[in-house]
Amino acid sequence: MKQKDEDQFTEEFIHTIDDFLVSVDRLAILGIGNEDNGDDAVGLYIVNLLQKVSLPEWVTNFYCERVPEHFLGKIAKLEPNRIIIVDAADMKEIPGAIAIFPKEAVSSGFHLSTHTLSLTMLEEFLKPTIPDLITMYVGIQPKFVYFNTPLSIECKSAAEELAELLIERINQAEKIKTN
Repeated sequence: MKQKDEDQFTEEFIHTIDDFLVSVDRLAILGIGNEDNGDDAVGLYIVNLLQKVSLPEWVTNFYCERVPEHFLGKIAKLEPNRIIIVDAADMKEIPGAIAIFPKEAVSSGFHLSTHTLSLTMLEEFLKPTIPDLITMYVGIQPKFVYFNTPLSIECKSAAEELAELLIERINQAEKIKTN
């Protein structure tokens, strides 16, 4: 499921995020990437943006870089029942395209990330402790992943739009939880 236009998300995309957040108790958002390789840092940029705003106390951001597995202990201790993993993903789309991937696509060989451990393995390691865990995989199409380059305009813009959407939908979920 991909982003519709340059700056508009489809109703289906928004509905998928809302459905994901319906039964949230604790949410972990993992930004993954390599800040030295241009657009590979897009997930990290999103987490930086989210850390600058006030989100409900049930949301925790993790700046994982290339090694999300190093955060397994902290994530397990947090016991989130929802995890959003955000990373660059080569989807053969236009730079800045955003997609939500089902676990099956990520575990069947689609490489959402540049690090060594499969992202689905994170969920598998956490499932015995957190049986109701559901993970959402969000990818953003990079333009450049060259050493010592900044984020492209396309990925920076997509990251800002996604961060804004996540903030809006998380705050909406908080309103529903408190009513």
